[in-house]
Amino acid sequence: DVQDIDCDFFAFSGHKMCGSASTGVLYGKKAILEDMEPFLLGGDMIEYVKEQSTTFNELPFKFEAGSQNVEGAVALHAAIDYLEDLGMDNIEAHEEELTRHCLEGMKQIPHIHIIGSTDPAEKTGVITFTIDGVHPHDAATILDSFGIAIRSGHHCAQPLGARLGVEASNRASFYIYNTMEEVDYFLEKLPLVRKQMGFKD
Repeated sequence: DVQDIDCDFFAFSGHKMCGSASTGVLYGKKAILEDMEPFLLGGDMIEYVKEQSTTFNELPFKFEAGSQNVEGAVALHAAIDYLEDLGMDNIEAHEEELTRHCLEGMKQIPHIHIIGSTDPAEKTGVITFTIDGVHPHDAATILDSFGIAIRSGHHCAQPLGARLGVEASNRASFYIYNTMEEVDYFLEKLPLVRKQMGFKD
């Protein structure tokens, strides 16, 4: 509730909510937005243009230059409706259940190092890890050969990696479309990564 937290700005990405890429929402307080200069120029964001001056359109048009991504906005609206129909509490509970199960399984696998807390109550939906002797890109490629998609690399957090002494890492994540069977399959194939790299244990 942007009024309850009294924030000046609030942003979220549509692709994190089952929407299409390059969509999202940027909320800003009206008084601040009215005082700001537009950062994009183009059709519909102006009121009047003269040879030496311009007046800008009223909000929100002032910040909506050019042709809008109408299909993206419609898709984001549908995605929000879909998530609200599922219920955000239900989504969170599902993610927590998958994360807890995966964490407990990963703790039993030798040579796996979970980055950050191993307490399921402190993680939801994402587990970052490394594997002894295996570069994260190699781990991701091997798991991909089993039909398992994970992220590998810096995860847009190089300063954190440097502080933790981790050049790169792997990241498994879970969402509403993942199942407990998929987590079990991941846990079954994860030990094979080191074996495919030539390690005996």
